[in-house]
Amino acid sequence: MNDESNRSSGATSLIAAFARFVRARVAGRDAAPGRIGVDALPDDLAVLAPGALYAVHVAPRSPECDALIWATARAANTRHVSVVLARERAEAAARARELGFSGAAAQGWPRRLNVLAMPNEAASADADSEPPALALARLYGGLRALKRFGFRANALYIVEGAERWFSWRDPAALAREGRLLSSWCETRGITMILLLGDAASDDDLDIDETQASASRSELNGACAGVARVRRSHGELLWQVDFWRAGRALATGDVHALRFNEAGRLSIAAPERAGDARRDARLAPDEARVVVSRAVVGDEAWVPRDWEVLADRDAVVAACDGARGATVVLAHRNGAQFEALCAAVHTLRRRCGRALKIAVVERGEVLRHQYELLMLSLGANLVVGRDVPFSRLESLLQSLQGQLYTRPLLSDYRTALAASLADAALGYQNVAAFCAQTQGALARGAVLRLPHVLVKLTLPPALAHVDALAWCRPRRAGDVFTADASHLYVFLFGCRLADADAALARIFTVPVERVAKDVTYLSDDGIGAQLQALEAENRRAPSADYSDLFAATAPVIAMEDKADAATESESVRRSRAELDALDAVLNQEARRNATDEGPLHPPARRAVRAHMPLAEPGN
Repeated sequence: MNDESNRSSGATSLIAAFARFVRARVAGRDAAPGRIGVDALPDDLAVLAPGALYAVHVAPRSPECDALIWATARAANTRHVSVVLARERAEAAARARELGFSGAAAQGWPRRLNVLAMPNEAASADADSEPPALALARLYGGLRALKRFGFRANALYIVEGAERWFSWRDPAALAREGRLLSSWCETRGITMILLLGDAASDDDLDIDETQASASRSELNGACAGVARVRRSHGELLWQVDFWRAGRALATGDVHALRFNEAGRLSIAAPERAGDARRDARLAPDEARVVVSRAVVGDEAWVPRDWEVLADRDAVVAACDGARGATVVLAHRNGAQFEALCAAVHTLRRRCGRALKIAVVERGEVLRHQYELLMLSLGANLVVGRDVPFSRLESLLQSLQGQLYTRPLLSDYRTALAASLADAALGYQNVAAFCAQTQGALARGAVLRLPHVLVKLTLPPALAHVDALAWCRPRRAGDVFTADASHLYVFLFGCRLADADAALARIFTVPVERVAKDVTYLSDDGIGAQLQALEAENRRAPSADYSDLFAATAPVIAMEDKADAATESESVRRSRAELDALDAVLNQEARRNATDEGPLHPPARRAVRAHMPLAEPGN
């Protein structure tokens, strides 16, 4: 009796073991491999082997992460798919409804699709003081939460925000957790994709983004493939650290990504002649256009798909979360200039380099240095006041597909202060002129402001006093001086092409009457000429006419009141610091000029002659 029962129980256990073996063979090894949800990605970089663990470094809750999750789930070759979203339950349910899950079976999706929510853990004020969780505790907790939905062979699990499952501060524990999860997936025949990454900051989204992989190498070593979705100057890239496909191993591949009209990620293939793809976009919202009401004005016809909002603040608020949209702001007058600078800089830092920003003149014309300031703060385009509205549409269309590649300052106030000329205006002696001009060049280098130094050769018959009296600059930052035979005029923020017109406005008489030869210097030529002028002034100090030509009263010498209004309190503080620096430079320049005083007699000051001119023939 006992022998028969033992014999029957042994047979039963052998049959059960054989059944498990067969199921593992059929469901695991013989299962067809899946594919990552990126269109046109080469097969050896997209294969998802059964029972393998993969890691993709991508920012959670981003458009690219969302597209990757659902495209991979929909293309799965198994009906058992579980998607874990690092979002609140209401957000996960709303996203499922957007995809067509409204209670009835959705066509084209796996039959056993589970969508789970993994909300963010509430961060307490003393989170740093709490002891770290034990190794494997978070990983066990995550797997235990999935167990209630059942583990089936040949299933696919996609976990967003999976970085919460691991002990990143302990490399040894991290490596152990990676090996355990990899062995668990292989034993059960489950394919798992871990989506790892920290949420991008609102202040510097994809601005020269870099991904440090050294701290995660312990986990990567346990995976069958590791890739990253990162941004380079606003362009999405699929970068493969390594990816195993059977016995093949691919490493170091990089492919540019685009969004198609369906919202799926696709590889940006090289375009052939006559085969341009219009549906390839840098971001899902690249066709969106958000415009301020001041830009449109009284136009009778506005494109139907444009979002016309009340003011600049409404535009900035509406673009929260935008990635590739086109934003059009208006410049009316100088009173709102700093607010416009702040809006442009905020949009660029918050929304990234794929966003298109255009500034349209509606009212006053931007001076050249302010136009350069806008471009340096994040604007792609500055549109002139006289450009027709139809031409504006064409210019905005030309921005499609472009990326903002200029270096971006962390603080817009620094660039704003560099674009504003200081209070210096009018005549200065040679030492002060050189120090003032060199300081302006150093500050303007932040924005690459163009400046012009005009060197006028005076005729022998023309007195210096008369030539200086005819020079009357009116813009802040425009200063002039004279040596033995030349008159020097520094034009702040002036392009070389505009120097002739600017010089004609400065002199009260024709320039031909003042100088027999005029030389325009820019860029490196200004620095070389200043060095030569300083050296000559040290050898033989030039006459100082400061007593005859008092400096113009510092009444914020700008072209109009609107420019004066651009100086907010923060800019005034920056200007005060720059003025203090200029004072130190001027003092040092005067000290250097007097170092060789004993070797040369002091320069005599010029005094107007009151004697009558001699009659001819006397």
